[in-house]
Amino acid sequence: MKKILTLPLFIILLFASSCQDGDDTLPLPFLGTWEMVGFNNYLELDYVTIYVFKGDGTYSYSSTLREQGSVVDLGYNFHESGTFLLDNNTIVFTRTAFLHRPYFGEKVHYAKEELQSTFVEGYPDYSKTYSLRNEGNELFFPGGIVGGDVIEQDMKFEKVN
Repeated sequence: MKKILTLPLFIILLFASSCQDGDDTLPLPFLGTWEMVGFNNYLELDYVTIYVFKGDGTYSYSSTLREQGSVVDLGYNFHESGTFLLDNNTIVFTRTAFLHRPYFGEKVHYAKEELQSTFVEGYPDYSKTYSLRNEGNELFFPGGIVGGDVIEQDMKFEKVN
């Protein structure tokens, strides 16, 4: 009698454990640090745009300056952080903080502690379509018209780690 009750219970437990929702996990190739680097001829510095996506669903997005070819940040132009969700090939961002250079600031870049906070409540979530390319080593955001009147260029980020 004991074996008869144990078998159905085992089957129910096996079925229940195999029906977990796979949407709760983030794809590992997506997580990590992504950088897009360009050179500013006027400043003679690299400008670097960085996304960091973490497994807990948080992100940071920032712009820094570096000596050409260096990996050491000299300072920030802005720093955004918040949470994100992946929905097929779209990332939905929810800002929780946005820091920017002081208006009329005299310096080209600032330490993160010197950036000024901007009120983020009431700003809507925003989304970006993306694709992973080159065997998961490139994060690509296609450009286009945003909000009816802003043209956004394609953005290609290389995976750093």
